[in-house]
Amino acid sequence: MISNFPSPLLYPVPRPRRWCGRLASVLTVFWVGLGASAQAGQSQPAAIESGVEALRVYLDCDRRSCDFDYLRQEITFVNYVRDRRDAQVHVLVTRERTAAGGQAFTLDFFGLEDFLGQDDQLMFFTTQDDTDDSERRGFAQIFQLGLIRYAARTPLADRIEISYRDLSDARRGLRAQPEDDPWNFWVFRARFNTQLQGEDLETAKEFGGSLSANRTTDAWKINIGINVDYEEDSFTLGDGRKLRDVSRNNAFTTRLIKTIGEHMGIGLGGSAVTTTFRNQDLTWRVAPAFQFNFFPYSESTRRELTMTYSVGYNNFDYTELTIFDKLEEVRANHSARFSLDTNQPWGDAGVSYEFSQFLDQMSQSRQVLFGNLEYRLFRGFFLNVFGTLSRVRDQIFLKRGGVTDERILLRRRALATDSEYRIRIGITYAFGSIYNNVVNSRFDGASGGFIRMF
Repeated sequence: MISNFPSPLLYPVPRPRRWCGRLASVLTVFWVGLGASAQAGQSQPAAIESGVEALRVYLDCDRRSCDFDYLRQEITFVNYVRDRRDAQVHVLVTRERTAAGGQAFTLDFFGLEDFLGQDDQLMFFTTQDDTDDSERRGFAQIFQLGLIRYAARTPLADRIEISYRDLSDARRGLRAQPEDDPWNFWVFRARFNTQLQGEDLETAKEFGGSLSANRTTDAWKINIGINVDYEEDSFTLGDGRKLRDVSRNNAFTTRLIKTIGEHMGIGLGGSAVTTTFRNQDLTWRVAPAFQFNFFPYSESTRRELTMTYSVGYNNFDYTELTIFDKLEEVRANHSARFSLDTNQPWGDAGVSYEFSQFLDQMSQSRQVLFGNLEYRLFRGFFLNVFGTLSRVRDQIFLKRGGVTDERILLRRRALATDSEYRIRIGITYAFGSIYNNVVNSRFDGASGGFIRMF
């Protein structure tokens, strides 16, 4: 049998591509040489100069609160480690928003190993006028002050200098009182935003704005706010049809809260809401409320265990006829919430149970169970759990006749349901060198993320 395929002997055998081997050799030598020179000449931060004698610090702070690169560059008399088990000092940073629109940072210092039992706490405050740079410089100053007592007991103590600015002519140690403030502690904010985006077959428009007035003192807390949101989407479907959907959500809210001791507060709240999502042309509500905290409110950045109860009067005016044949109705309800939040050296956790019920028809109610956990199981290993589960029996606003398929896909209208749930579980694990001092910002910077460089 004669094959139709030509014999390989009829074709010349190609010569070995020696240039490929030479190129591979050159690249190998280049990368080996580059790696060796980089390892030999790599510039190390000043903290490395101190070697293992420097204080080992684990900074437990989220990246929205702390500029880690800046701190590593500015505070170089410590070694930053990746895990609490390798640290001599664990610094836990928490924050809360202040009445003036700034942030109140709480820095808890926990001594470990030779410093076990030597704990401390410092606070740092920012204003809404602070830039990112002024905020991080102020944070670094407080952070350094807290570390000094520990660094003073290391072999590097004789290399640390302390400076002092004389403020004898300035007012010090006095908390501002309402009579000292020409605005009487009132803070006003206005916001407007718009977003336009489009393609050949799709366009989207969004307009929104808000106006708020807030006043917070030790005795009173007052919040007044107006929020407006408009969204419009247009699509050209495959059969040539045009689809346009509009969503409006507007709200006016107000709260008046009175402090009663270190564990209690009472309040009165009101709201007026219009929302296409819930078929409400205008709904207004008035509700008194009471809250008790089993821990002092002064410890709220670290732990809270609260019980809240309210009774409300609600007036509903619907856009379209509801499944109960209502265009308007007046209902009273009550609600309760039990909540526990804690932020500890091992991680942070929160759990809450909420209950709401209409008083004239007890079967119309809602129950919500929520929980989140970030737990450090062992060195470098974190478990993250988030979940919420709801039992829904109070959707009195649902439109009679259901919702079109288009609005279901756009998620612009509430759908009938007996339950809601959301669960997220994740783990992170980091291992290797315990030190975390090096800052290398090459190829960093702002990017839209649309084009991959390499």
